[in-house]
Amino acid sequence: MKLTLQNCADCGAIQYPPRELCATCLSDHLESRVTDSEPGEVLATTTLHHSHDAAFRPRLPLAIALVRLDCGPSVVCFAPNATPGQRAHITAALDDKSRPILTACPA
Repeated sequence: MKLTLQNCADCGAIQYPPRELCATCLSDHLESRVTDSEPGEVLATTTLHHSHDAAFRPRLPLAIALVRLDCGPSVVCFAPNATPGQRAHITAALDDKSRPILTACPA
């Protein structure tokens, strides 16, 4: 699976997740930008010790990070070895139930 970001043709803003309108200028002239990975900086991390989703319970604890992509938006993703201030590459994949997930890999 590829990571899809939206680029506004009117103001140039890049956003994630995809929306119907640009979050900056409300334009509907959005173009998709598809990439294998996107670089960014880890802003914060936390560890989840509980999940209401039965599929995640065997994988607990889960390391989660907030990553600001170099192109602008911030994403929440799985980040097994991330620390704040660290550079990372964000990749997209499908989990065992075909749900998209983002993962931060140290750069």
